[in-house]
Amino acid sequence: MAQTFQPNDIRPTCSETLGSFAANLRYEALPAAAIERVKHFFIDYLAIALRASTLDSSQPVRALARVYPIPGRATLLGRPEPVSPYWAALANGQAAHSMELDDTFLEGSIHTESSVFSACMALAEEHGLGGQRFVEAAVVGFDVACRVSRALQPAVTNARGFHPTGTCGVLGAAAAAGKLLGLDAPRMAVAIGVACSQASGLLEYVTNGAWTKRFHAGWAAHAGLMAAGLAQHGMTAPRTAIEGRFGFLQAYSGEPKLDRFEAGLGETYMILQTAMKYYPCNYYIQAINDSVLQLAARDDLPVDQIVRIVVYTVQAAMPLVCEPLEHKRHPQVMIDAQFSVPFNVALGLCKKCVVFTDFTAQTFAAPEVCRLMNLTTCAVDPALDAQYPANWPARVEITLKDGRTLAAETTHAKGDPRNPLTEDQVIEKHRSIVAGVVEPRTDARILQFAQALEQKPDFRELTEVLKGFVLPA
Repeated sequence: MAQTFQPNDIRPTCSETLGSFAANLRYEALPAAAIERVKHFFIDYLAIALRASTLDSSQPVRALARVYPIPGRATLLGRPEPVSPYWAALANGQAAHSMELDDTFLEGSIHTESSVFSACMALAEEHGLGGQRFVEAAVVGFDVACRVSRALQPAVTNARGFHPTGTCGVLGAAAAAGKLLGLDAPRMAVAIGVACSQASGLLEYVTNGAWTKRFHAGWAAHAGLMAAGLAQHGMTAPRTAIEGRFGFLQAYSGEPKLDRFEAGLGETYMILQTAMKYYPCNYYIQAINDSVLQLAARDDLPVDQIVRIVVYTVQAAMPLVCEPLEHKRHPQVMIDAQFSVPFNVALGLCKKCVVFTDFTAQTFAAPEVCRLMNLTTCAVDPALDAQYPANWPARVEITLKDGRTLAAETTHAKGDPRNPLTEDQVIEKHRSIVAGVVEPRTDARILQFAQALEQKPDFRELTEVLKGFVLPA
């Protein structure tokens, strides 16, 4: 449980501890691996945000920005004219969380790149800041969001109906924004404290595939800018906004764990412990897809002879991606499929791959996909569940007509820090996402900028390149 602090307590609180870390972090102190990881996630972020800007779910925010234009120097992806950083953070953040392809910090069940990078890019463009400042801010944002999400305990906060990407993402975005604005430690603590009162995000989107899930990341980026800006101009916040009796952890969890909150702070960076998704679906399904594709590649697995499929997973996965089973067996829209174990299993077996372009109504209705979805059931394996949340493992067992049972198990999904993507694979993923949306020469310049991020004095080069990606109004 969280410590109880009295109003006159002189011990540093959680927001003060994080604020001091964030304000004092320097690029020169970062290990090369952390800098490279920032660049890899930025490459990932740009691809997802660019492609997803074309989706229907991205249009309401873009339309709102047209109706109420606010001048600025930031890029709202797909628009040629610069806009306010607040609009850019909101729209780009929502887009970057719209394909279920962004990162995941397993111990906190949070996607961080969409909110943190959206806030960072908007402010870097607005204020003419360079790549090293951007790297510092990104590392800070990941650390704050991930440490707080881990303290919430993901299974507990999810059971309450909260989405950590929204609730904790705003704290990370506020810290990242504060770093770029040059806040000192006391003001940084205030920014994080203000962000605690802006946290939001409900899991009810799972009932009908609503776009509110995607909105959570955009709102976190937008609200994070607001929190940092208010702190810069004299706003106050409770010292114990995170751990207090009526603070963030009690409100969003009720069973917080602070025993590892400060462990390795400033030495062990959370961005190095964050996974990069390989498949366009909820992270609970990543290891399931790896296991399915192992089976699909076997010569002794005739798909038309399958009579039973059992997916063994962790308890926390069940209400999000397994239940209600009949609903998961009949996805209607993209987000339904992204949160459906039966669909992902059927797709992997039929296509021997799981890619974004197959998450369509036509695929949902394909006869063999439907047959396999109806054969798929899910169960909790206590041995797998005991590994959670440090690991999100899965095992898939398939029974054939001749009585044989074939099985595959995955502990660390492709893209997990313990099973990482190479830089070539990161770039391959990026190019596969933007294919057909961003002209190859434009994308080559985007990649060149991201790969040399720490050498850039400002973002004008990237801003100019992004003007080549324009969507119809």
